[in-house]
Amino acid sequence: MDEHYVDGNDSPEVSLFQFPGTGEDLATIGLRYSDQGRYHEALRLFEQAVRTSPENAGYRVMLASACQHLAGSDSSLDQDRLDDLLDRACEQLFEALKIDPDCADAYRELGYLYRTMEAPWRAREMWSYYLELEPMGPAAEEVRSLLEQIDRLQNLHRLCEEASYHVNHGEPERGLQLASEALEEDPEWYDAWFWKGLACRELEMLDDGIRAFARACELDATNPYAFHELAALLARKGEIEAAEGFWRKALELDDDEPWITANLALLLWRLDRREEAEQLMIRSLDVDPANRRLWKQLRSLRAGEPAPPPDLP
Repeated sequence: MDEHYVDGNDSPEVSLFQFPGTGEDLATIGLRYSDQGRYHEALRLFEQAVRTSPENAGYRVMLASACQHLAGSDSSLDQDRLDDLLDRACEQLFEALKIDPDCADAYRELGYLYRTMEAPWRAREMWSYYLELEPMGPAAEEVRSLLEQIDRLQNLHRLCEEASYHVNHGEPERGLQLASEALEEDPEWYDAWFWKGLACRELEMLDDGIRAFARACELDATNPYAFHELAALLARKGEIEAAEGFWRKALELDDDEPWITANLALLLWRLDRREEAEQLMIRSLDVDPANRRLWKQLRSLRAGEPAPPPDLP
């Protein structure tokens, strides 16, 4: 063995290019590098291990794991590189299962991969296969905990989907109940606060709706829709300055959303800021030229007519 390779503190160049070791040797050092968070070096060692022993399913699992860890840890990687790493991980895991259909670790790693790809149903399936093969394995408790997390998240999604259905089909009381159930399970769940706000809006519970949308904005400051709905309720209460501020925040997040521009235009029209209102209406109609109501409002604005009254609580 190359004397430089034994020392994990030696340069990766010496370790990677001067050591002609067996697949086991390469994998051992690769695992050490992975434990140290040196995923670039680990990945290259696992690649060599796979080339040395292409029929070893375990080395392919290690390579796939290094790809996933690197994708999740290196913020300098662009999207193409991230996609390439995840594709390689998937390819290696599939190859591992072709070599050994009972490779439990491959199913476990596929579960992580599908979770990253936002396919929780597939993650659940893979982790269930792992437990079928390794019910008392070293990662069994971790996998069971992950499955419990998936169940919890799926239940939250289900509650919010049902809440949205009821709010959108004229049953806001039921929607409010379901959103509240979701919040009892997770008080930090953005969707639950958003749908609670919409249910409160439909029930004319303006103060509760404002509080719900404000909390949603705190939890996700990148989503324009909660800011839009918060602004709309504040405008209905006559809190004009605050409403304008939140609508402008929503426009910063999505400057092509015609609902936001149209509502802010109406607010400015009521404040007799006609030129600004007209510009926003034109901007909205550029995106949504089928909005006949807004065309009529634009004509009224240009004709010097007063703004329509706001919706009152």
